[in-house]
Amino acid sequence: MATMSAEAVEARRSYQREYRRRNREKINSQRRKWSNQNPDKVRECQERYWENVARRNIRASWTDYGIDEERYQELLKVVMSDEYEGIVLTAAIKANEMAAGHILLSVSKHLSYEHVEYHERLGRCPLGRTDFYGARRLFFHYLDVALKNMEKEMRPESVRQGKDGEGL
Repeated sequence: MATMSAEAVEARRSYQREYRRRNREKINSQRRKWSNQNPDKVRECQERYWENVARRNIRASWTDYGIDEERYQELLKVVMSDEYEGIVLTAAIKANEMAAGHILLSVSKHLSYEHVEYHERLGRCPLGRTDFYGARRLFFHYLDVALKNMEKEMRPESVRQGKDGEGL
């Protein structure tokens, strides 16, 4: 397939913009209708979108991940309890595979980057200070998501269902 010229690309964009402007209400109503009929697909799409945003922006803040001080303390307790060791390890690897050990050491022992940067057993941390703390926040985000998904799966069917037996 041949590539389009710059004029053809601009003409196509102009047509699409004009079409959307003329049919905005129809397009929006169709999107709303589809969204209402497919809440699971919408939720999955939103989760994929935010996961991609998280991967692109390693320096996202706590509020970008929806974690406040209270939730942060809860997640720290989960890490310290060793009850969900597999989930914690998976979240660390997902945050940054090469720095997972440094992240877990930092979180579990309350150590700063300066204390884990050159660790005798783990070696040198592959991330700089700013990226390390970004990956650490991302670790807590992945842990938060995993625990919420686990809680959702463990809820009894009667709680997940509405009064009519229809899903929420």
